[in-house]
Amino acid sequence: MLDEADANTNLLMRSCRLLGAIVKSLDAVDLETQKEIMESCGRACAEDDGDLAIAEEIGRTTNNVTEVVERINRELPWCGIWSQEGRKIESTCTKCGCPLVKSKAINYNATWCYCSRGWVKAIFEAALKKHVEVELEKSIGRGDSICKFVVGT
Repeated sequence: MLDEADANTNLLMRSCRLLGAIVKSLDAVDLETQKEIMESCGRACAEDDGDLAIAEEIGRTTNNVTEVVERINRELPWCGIWSQEGRKIESTCTKCGCPLVKSKAINYNATWCYCSRGWVKAIFEAALKKHVEVELEKSIGRGDSICKFVVGT
């Protein structure tokens, strides 16, 4: 009989395997469907971790894009530094910033990277209080040496 800690560990491992199977199954659908599903996961991640509430607070207290970027860098953990170049905000990461990938719950996967894109979109839309476009220009999960996100305001 497993004790509670072992049972929780087994449940977590099973959940990780199931999540991996779901993500692998997404390879069979078109790219737009993959993006839509994974971006909704990224938004849920932002909500669950409390990051979205922090971004909303940033948006309530400033309308200055430069200050928004500075506060996101200070208040929201991310794998890289955000910088503003005109109407674009970008970040380059040399390591994957996803906590599930870092903990090895999920393996690097091109489809999974759209989850991070959804997180970025949720954070910047909340902080800037408007719709933004997020481009995932490079991705470690797709075999690139870095991840590069560009937010168009």
